[in-house]
Amino acid sequence: MNPIILFFIPPVIGALIGYSTNIVAIRMLFRPLKEIRIFGVKLPFTPGILPKQRHRLAQSIGAMVERELITPEILRQRLARDDVREKVKNTISLFTENLLNKTPNELLKNHENLLSCKIHSAVAKLYPVFSVSILDFLRRDEIRLQLESKGRILLRNIILKLNTFQRFFLSAAQYDLTLQEKMPEIIDDLTKSAENLLQDEKIKIILIKTVSDSLCRLIVGQNEKIGSLLNISAENKNELDDFLFNKLMSAADGQIESILSSINVKSLVSERIDSLEMLRVERIVLDVMSDQFKWIEIFGGLLGFLIGLFQSSFSYLLR
Repeated sequence: MNPIILFFIPPVIGALIGYSTNIVAIRMLFRPLKEIRIFGVKLPFTPGILPKQRHRLAQSIGAMVERELITPEILRQRLARDDVREKVKNTISLFTENLLNKTPNELLKNHENLLSCKIHSAVAKLYPVFSVSILDFLRRDEIRLQLESKGRILLRNIILKLNTFQRFFLSAAQYDLTLQEKMPEIIDDLTKSAENLLQDEKIKIILIKTVSDSLCRLIVGQNEKIGSLLNISAENKNELDDFLFNKLMSAADGQIESILSSINVKSLVSERIDSLEMLRVERIVLDVMSDQFKWIEIFGGLLGFLIGLFQSSFSYLLR
């Protein structure tokens, strides 16, 4: 046989062996997916490395992501970048613009029941304060004087509507003077009656429902845009955007640790990876590492070729 052919047979065979063994080694990272047993004896390296160690791998990746990739410091640095801050500002500006350009009816469309419940709840909570404020108003000295004055005027007008005999009878018995003198006590009785009325449970339910229904109809019935209703100019909108932006960034900066703690990045990532099918994990890894795996295979063939070349050269020298 030609000596040149004999010289290159070992390098070629070495290259084939190196290339094929690396292909098999890479394949054994993912396959087989389950362990294989022959006559009850488990074959070595089954299942593959990744299927066998997937839980540990998921835990390691989760810990690495939590420790190195998604940390409070990294998130703060990201939020401090000018491009990120600009995007947040633009998002807030777009949000407020869409909000202010809607009418209350458009904003609350299909949510009228929710609005009604919220208003009813708010009115119910404010009712005790409202009733106390009404009673305090009625008990103020200047208001009492006004009520007494109006009461005397009302009493005089009522008396004037009586006939001559009735007025004569009241004057003779001095009922009119008695009623005028008793006007402060009458106002006190009226105030007490108002207090009892406001504290009555049935009246309370009726008043709360009446007020909440009226407010709901008033809000939903508005056809003007919210910006016009609130009289918000372009300058006011910019101030509102800046206010919301500063509050949002301040809240985000102060709550990053608690947010990450509640999310539990390590658990989230590890559970997600652990829940993936191994075929999908294989596709993901191969999509990312296909070029590197290709060069590993080529390097195996090259290394096998060099080893075979060394053997042929060594054999040639020993002749």
